[in-house]
Amino acid sequence: MTVADLVIEGVDWPTYQLAGGPASDFGRVLAEFVASWPPSAMQSVWSSLENQVFAQDDIFTAAEPSISVLLAALIDERPQHVRIAVLDLLFHLVQGASYRADDLGKRCLQNAAAGAWLLVGEALTGPQPVTDACREILAIAAPKYAQFTQPNG
Repeated sequence: MTVADLVIEGVDWPTYQLAGGPASDFGRVLAEFVASWPPSAMQSVWSSLENQVFAQDDIFTAAEPSISVLLAALIDERPQHVRIAVLDLLFHLVQGASYRADDLGKRCLQNAAAGAWLLVGEALTGPQPVTDACREILAIAAPKYAQFTQPNG
């Protein structure tokens, strides 16, 4: 069992919302998303999330626990294409949260900021696409930590 699986199990998903209603089964969808899958499956994997937990620069309440799951997914070994997909989804959620002036947006940004050092570590040790993705997330959620992702930071 991975750290992300443990976080998923600890969430009461039916109490959260997606674009189409309650997020009852969304933990399973996230577990599949953060699992290892072949690069050729990217389109189908991504389509299970798009317009569900985020849509058109907006987020739904299931984004809040999803951010914790995505950060936890970075702890375990995953293929590079999965790590980048995880970071891409995290970016969409953080970006959507930054456009909101309500408590949901603030909580989501705080959840992402809590993983700032994890993102800094990913940026410093990962290949360039991972580094770039981490910097984009940090620039929104924890700007003061983005400086540490520079070689001389």
